[in-house]
Amino acid sequence: MRVLLAFFVIALTAGAGEAGSLRVNNITVNEYDMIWSYNETFSGADSIVFRMNIDSGFGDNDSFVNAWEVLRADKELRKEFRSSIEKEQDVRINNDTSRVYLFDVDAALSPDIIGKTHLYDTIVNRYITTYRFDNSILNAESIWFMGQANTPVTIVMPQGVDVRNISGMDNVTISSTDHAEISGFFKEISKDRGEITLTLSRNASFIKKEINGSNASNVTSTAPEDETNPLFEMLSWIRNVTIVVAGLVIISLIYIFKIRKN
Repeated sequence: MRVLLAFFVIALTAGAGEAGSLRVNNITVNEYDMIWSYNETFSGADSIVFRMNIDSGFGDNDSFVNAWEVLRADKELRKEFRSSIEKEQDVRINNDTSRVYLFDVDAALSPDIIGKTHLYDTIVNRYITTYRFDNSILNAESIWFMGQANTPVTIVMPQGVDVRNISGMDNVTISSTDHAEISGFFKEISKDRGEITLTLSRNASFIKKEINGSNASNVTSTAPEDETNPLFEMLSWIRNVTIVVAGLVIISLIYIFKIRKN
């Protein structure tokens, strides 16, 4: 499940004023790959707790976060993040993970973490995971995502796929142009766990467009262009001009000979 390291997840003091954390998920599905990114924002007392965990877990616990402490935390976060996804993959196609591969895991901790631990400001970290698919998503019947319950999510589907049904999402908004964009929140299935399933079908008009485009391409490529006609026309024109010129020359010579004879 998409979670931070255990040292980031602690019990926060209730009613801590303007403290808070927010995860915003953005999922872009392409035909053969997918990018899942989310921004996680810590503010108020939560930002203090976040810094203190880095300072104590990866530094010297001196109430100041240095750049090398952030680098150590970033390295460990990527490692643990990948390990947690490999234990339970958060993407399935046709309810199967065997043809979905975790390609890359990236983390970008905010440079604003550097400094004194007891600062009531805002920290925004960014996490990105990339997946590869064996088969085209255009032929899939469903795609499933697992994320943190009650967090906002936007899912962008590729052109050529119709979303027939959505389950596991609250406050759903769908925008359809040449592709579908679905926004809402992970519905809580169990404690801190949300699951979204999109039922898919291939867009019939997109298939027709592909076929027509393919036929048009074939017609263009197979219809031979008659390149010999212009050549024959050119040769014929040259021959006619030559005959006319030769005739004029002969007439001119005859006329000249007559004048000389006279």
